[in-house]
Amino acid sequence: MVREHEGAVDAAELASQIGVHVTTVRFHLDALCDDGAITRTRMNRPGAGRPRTGYLAIEERVDYRTLADVLAMELGQTVQTRARRAQHAGHEWAVRMAASRRAGTGDGGHTPESDDDDALDHAAARTTDAFARMGFGPELVSAAGPPTPPSADSGGPAGERERIIRLHACPVRDLARSHPEVVCGVHRGLLQGLLDTSATEGDRKPHRPDISAHLEPFVEPELCVARLVAG
Repeated sequence: MVREHEGAVDAAELASQIGVHVTTVRFHLDALCDDGAITRTRMNRPGAGRPRTGYLAIEERVDYRTLADVLAMELGQTVQTRARRAQHAGHEWAVRMAASRRAGTGDGGHTPESDDDDALDHAAARTTDAFARMGFGPELVSAAGPPTPPSADSGGPAGERERIIRLHACPVRDLARSHPEVVCGVHRGLLQGLLDTSATEGDRKPHRPDISAHLEPFVEPELCVARLVAG
């Protein structure tokens, strides 16, 4: 009914046309607004008086999934090429985030790690904070907990030299399922980039360990796991 009108229409007019109570019409109009099918606008009354709330049909909603599909394919014709380019983009994203943070805080990035475990804990805390700000719902597993199981992605034994970050709320989960090589590739690059920028800021002590990042997507339907491994 809203789409049949050339311009805005209010609830009272629709109720009169349909033959139902105006409250019922408003209930359904609110639901359509929440769904994005229509939008509210102001309708000025002739002469004096408060404007009425009118409703307009949205002619065409942006199909972001199709746009995402097109952009994903533009990264390359093969899964391997798309994954490689996505990972590079994620790493560059982390570099820019670090530069923006330094410019905003004036922080030189000095990190007073005293030993390897301190360096790993610092990197894990910093990475967890970054993912929290991006809406991933991260949970840093306590280093004091039981030894972590080996990971095929990490390529090495687990133990005291590994920290785990459980990601409970990927903000682009649906897109990651349809294009894992792109979305998870970006997140792998972002993860490693956060570690690399952390290592290059401030004092780089000779004993500071190399820390590698590994991402395991969808270890459970709603859970991904990031592993930081000190080598």
